[in-house]
Amino acid sequence: AARKNSIFRAHMVRNSLKHQPPLGLFRGFALIRSGENKDRIDMKHAGVVPIVDLGRLYALSAGLTQVNTRERLEAAREAGVISASGARDLLDAYDLIANMRLEHQAKRIREGRKPDNFMAPASLSDLERNHLKDAFGVVKTMQSAAANSLSSAG
Repeated sequence: AARKNSIFRAHMVRNSLKHQPPLGLFRGFALIRSGENKDRIDMKHAGVVPIVDLGRLYALSAGLTQVNTRERLEAAREAGVISASGARDLLDAYDLIANMRLEHQAKRIREGRKPDNFMAPASLSDLERNHLKDAFGVVKTMQSAAANSLSSAG
């Protein structure tokens, strides 16, 4: 029933776009501007959550029953709701962002600090920063594609 309800689907699309990847103009990072996490990125809400939301959106639109993000994206690919390359790129982005988040948390624990989700891109190598920007770019592109295709589907 949920996948046939266009009002519900439109709400899900809007909800899935609430968490945007932290990319500014010219592919720079959009960093937190003030407070204790100034000059950092919220890797959970700006990185992982948008991909989880997209997986949920694709699953609902295709009537899929999977509850794991990876399984949802793979099933959505098999159902033809997302292209093979789109699914692969999104899964690669998910893996990269989730792994960087976990590495950041592990580093904080090793340093005797409380783990958190706020990572400073300045602490990364140029290569890592470029990969992270690419991953966020994939998420942004897939959010736009989902908004265009799923909000107009009916």
